[in-house]
Amino acid sequence: MNLTLDDNANDINYKEILDHLECPIYVTDANGVTRYVNLAYLAENPIVDRDKLIGRSVGDIIQEGKYFNQAITMRVLHEQREAIEVLSHHLLPDKSAFVSGRPIYDAKRSVKNVVSIMYVDSFFQRLNRHFDYPLRPLSSFVRPPVIGSAPLAASMPPVPLIGASEAMTTLKRLIMKVAPIDASVLITGESGTGKDVVATLLQQLSPRRDKPFVKINCAAIPANLLESELFGYEKGAFTGALARGKPGVFEQANGGTLFLDEIGDMPWEAQSKLLRVLQDKVVQRVGGMGTLQLDVRIIAATNADLQGQIRKGTFRKDLYYRLNLIPMQTPPLRQRRDDIPLLLDFYSRQFDKHYRRIIRFDDAGVARLAAYDWPGNVRELRNFLEYMYVCQDDNYVDMATINSWLRQNDVEPVPEAQPPVSMPAEDALLGWCRAQLRAGATLKTMLAQVESDVLRLAQAQHKTTYAIADRLGVAQPTVVRKLQAHGIGANRGVVGAVE
Repeated sequence: MNLTLDDNANDINYKEILDHLECPIYVTDANGVTRYVNLAYLAENPIVDRDKLIGRSVGDIIQEGKYFNQAITMRVLHEQREAIEVLSHHLLPDKSAFVSGRPIYDAKRSVKNVVSIMYVDSFFQRLNRHFDYPLRPLSSFVRPPVIGSAPLAASMPPVPLIGASEAMTTLKRLIMKVAPIDASVLITGESGTGKDVVATLLQQLSPRRDKPFVKINCAAIPANLLESELFGYEKGAFTGALARGKPGVFEQANGGTLFLDEIGDMPWEAQSKLLRVLQDKVVQRVGGMGTLQLDVRIIAATNADLQGQIRKGTFRKDLYYRLNLIPMQTPPLRQRRDDIPLLLDFYSRQFDKHYRRIIRFDDAGVARLAAYDWPGNVRELRNFLEYMYVCQDDNYVDMATINSWLRQNDVEPVPEAQPPVSMPAEDALLGWCRAQLRAGATLKTMLAQVESDVLRLAQAQHKTTYAIADRLGVAQPTVVRKLQAHGIGANRGVVGAVE
């Protein structure tokens, strides 16, 4: 008996059965028009809406490039026979799957449907955990392209954005909507949550993907140099200037996208000049006379509370509204715990290849890691995993090792280590200020003393510069720079992960 998706012989609901299978399934008709996708497919591809696929040609979807840019369906229809490939997701390049495409024939042996079944990494990971199934990176199965052959559609530059939780699904859908538009985007979120990953993805999915993408960290550049870095300078503009002058990042990004990271750390004077450039869409080099017309999309990011800074008078309200046309927020890891196993799997496959070894956790270990709050977010998780690859002797990490690491790295107050500080109690602050003024202190030296005392207090209570930055509401590079400026021995921060 030939069965179709609409058959309900013997009261069997075949769509319901397919929705309960753990393998993603994609069904088209003989013309490549999407007829059905099961729930597992939607779970594996959280940026996809079922109603955006049903009734559409796979070829059109590939050409659009929003949901996927290759499909085994096209090969099955072309060759009129079964096919199998290892395919990678164009937005998540390290997320690969075995994909089997099988034709369903009618009575005349003509293809009437194509059923594609995906076997994803998580399937093989389960086999490994339960049956010690040998693991091999799926990317090692990819066949080299045939010389002279052309892909079905041009691949977009890949950047990973891992997560299938509701928070990440919402973020990915917003990225897909916003990326093609030239509107300014302000990305906010805690340190280590992937703000620069979101910025890169916005650029790679935009019409400006082949144009310059220039990044500048506003916290990493001294205030007296920031203006020349942003707007450039002419020769002889100041002592030490290059004889030929230098274009600023706005010039370098003209026609493309400019990413202003740690925008909350930009000095007030630079904020005013940045606002003028954004409003007038022209830039003038320091020491120059002429202007350059700009065509630049602006993406900004910060882990600071900009609205709080506006209330304190340290960030311009008009600049905030100019940048915050489309707000995006990267969720902290503690608000998307379901993504932790996916992140462990993703980074494990990266480190498998890099360190030429395998590190794995049992279900209890994964559950323990998912219960941890990860104050350093994805950066902290990635570095924890890399530490295990470097320092762990066994291939399987037991619960005792996990608990030991978590105890050592959790942020806890250390009251015994508090250094003496000169900052008086709050009720004596006014008297301290008066005494300093009588002694001839300037506002600059008084603020420097206060800043030094605050940094010493924060350092005594937190183990890493990332934790200090999170507590004080500033960027980690700012903390490092200020600790060095005040001659305070910086705690060693957790480094090496992309924010």
